[in-house]
Amino acid sequence: MEADELAPNIKEYKQIFYDMAEEFKWTDKKVLMLAASVYVMHDQRFSPRQFKELCEYIKKESGLFSPLKSDLRFTVAALLDVHGEAPKEKYDKLHHVYDKLVEHGFKKGNFTYIAALIILTGERLQAEDDQMNRALTIYKEMKNEHPFLTAKEDYPLAFLLSKTDGEVKDVVNRVEFFYKKLSQDVFRKGNDLQFLSHILSLDEEHENERLVERAGHIYDQMKHLSIKPKTVHYPEIGLLSLFNEGTKELETIKAVKKDLDQSKHFKWNKDINFKMAVNLSVSHRLKDSSIAATGLFTTIESIMQAQQAAMMAGMVGAVAASNTTNT
Repeated sequence: MEADELAPNIKEYKQIFYDMAEEFKWTDKKVLMLAASVYVMHDQRFSPRQFKELCEYIKKESGLFSPLKSDLRFTVAALLDVHGEAPKEKYDKLHHVYDKLVEHGFKKGNFTYIAALIILTGERLQAEDDQMNRALTIYKEMKNEHPFLTAKEDYPLAFLLSKTDGEVKDVVNRVEFFYKKLSQDVFRKGNDLQFLSHILSLDEEHENERLVERAGHIYDQMKHLSIKPKTVHYPEIGLLSLFNEGTKELETIKAVKKDLDQSKHFKWNKDINFKMAVNLSVSHRLKDSSIAATGLFTTIESIMQAQQAAMMAGMVGAVAASNTTNT
């Protein structure tokens, strides 16, 4: 795919961001970048008035100490807005799912809201007791394997993993296989490698060794194209590894990133620009009928949503922690 094919998407992404930035002048620009990309990735029209009303509704209806009083509401609003009609009603349902998660043992906070959001807007997930119990068991088993790495930020992917086949032990062992195998090569151990391992584990259509091989090829190709592979890029490497020829996307991704790096407001957030370039490229690729007809389509779409929402939740949490430290 040539970068020119993405030119309309890039233009739309920038315009939505500028519309948001004009309305919410004091909001962290990184937050609005993520929210703006939601509309482009889902190929949905953006209405500034409707988005503002939904953000205000969420803030008004959320409890005094709710994470949704924070900037997290912007991404939540965007994700609710692009998934059909009546987003305000969906927000009310979001609270119901969140409360059920807490009742089942998930801790209150940003990432439990993200898990609830993924359940509410995902085609493969339902707010059922069995699935919640399976997801929590998977999470606890992952924490047994990596007690210092596994945290509440892994809730969303634990839910996606809960829909894969096999016993819980088999699911967790597959994640661990990827983590150990990749860490023996060029990948560094840590939270980002665990995220990458989760993503590869969601692909049930390809052999484990083949996915490891693909991830290594993408890492090497990034270096070849002078895109320094950082640990923060590992989730994107995982996403590209799900495609048969993911390395072929890198030239386009590099061009899109360069465009964003040279644009006002965007140039200060180069790591996010890389993530957005990958997401724009992948979401465009998903329109290919040969991919849309496979089970991998829903998997990739779910991963992108989980990844984007988790980025937002983590960003908001980091800002809150910083503010607490500085007071």
